Amino acid sequence: MNQKDVEFQSGNITLRGELYLPEGSSLPAITVCHGMHGQGFRWLPLYRSFAQLAVQRGFACLLFDFRGCGLSEGAFDYGWGEQEDAKAAIQFLARQEQVDASRSFVVGRSLGGTIALSALVQDPRVKGFALWATPPDHYRNIKAFIEKENGRLVFLLFLIFSTIDGVCDVARLMKVKLWGLSLRPSYVRRKLMSLNGARLLAGKGHPPILLLIGDQDDYVTLDEARRYDNSISERKRLIILPGTGHTFKGEEERVASLTLDWFQELLAFPLSGGQGAPSKGS
Repeated sequence: MNQKDVEFQSGNITLRGELYLPEGSSLPAITVCHGMHGQGFRWLPLYRSFAQLAVQRGFACLLFDFRGCGLSEGAFDYGWGEQEDAKAAIQFLARQEQVDASRSFVVGRSLGGTIALSALVQDPRVKGFALWATPPDHYRNIKAFIEKENGRLVFLLFLIFSTIDGVCDVARLMKVKLWGLSLRPSYVRRKLMSLNGARLLAGKGHPPILLLIGDQDDYVTLDEARRYDNSISERKRLIILPGTGHTFKGEEERVASLTLDWFQELLAFPLSGGQGAPSKGS
């Protein structure tokens, strides 16, 4: 296995990551989009475990940090500028001499799953997505999380506070920090909470979608996962893993194996522009 540190441009921002390449040529390729965390993909061992197993299965794999995360430059943009990062990442991987860009796949975890879909769902090179612990609707997801942790009144206060913050930057007076990122409430509401993967996929042609969720997930509920599954009319599969949560701790190898099984199954079908895969449930 050839693993090396890499960097590439997303506009005028330098992104950094790790490229994993097995021996061979015309390799199918996987771009991995990490979840919302200030340390990027480096925070969670799951990503490197996945890349290492992907190489063993004959895939090239790119891990990278979104803007403002990990070792990459720039500032966190609540899922919007990151869409340009995802496009730059898949383009960087496609330019590698050993890679067959027409057989590309994408993994996204949590917010990274929604970013990946938003950026790449219409890319004809992408033959399938795996969405790990990804909510269908970030507005409903964040609302439910705040209300679960702090009650409905706190969510109403958040709406008021974020409205005021949209007029004047009150976040300077009160630091809001989550998963290593400093957040501005108005941007959480206006940008992050406007992302909706289910709406993006509804009634449109798209590559096959794997939804993978742990039944102990504290951030994305099983109801959300099933709602996501029901919103996708075809070319999809939902897998629920018992006894694990949002980071899939303890089930990293199984998550990687199930994802790669899915991608290898898709490679067995004559796909064109992401069409033509089988449709199965959980």
